[in-house]
Amino acid sequence: MTESTSKDRKKISQMYNRMWEIFNEHGGYAYNDEMFYQLQGIQESMNECENDRDVPHMVKEAIETMKFFEWVVEYKELMEREPPQLYA
Repeated sequence: MTESTSKDRKKISQMYNRMWEIFNEHGGYAYNDEMFYQLQGIQESMNECENDRDVPHMVKEAIETMKFFEWVVEYKELMEREPPQLYA
């Protein structure tokens, strides 16, 4: 395993852990099931990433999955700041 590959695997692991933190902090509403499904998928991909040539694809997959989790956080923060409606 090269130093670069080792760093990439660490980066993947850190993103995965952050995804779980987001799930635990922001779960329990409209995107709960989708986040859990993504966590299962990324775990399966990590388990299949056995050799160094798989790592670059895994990094890309983890980054794209992390974008979804970051979007969920943004969405929830926006919804929490929704201004009250004057005319209901």
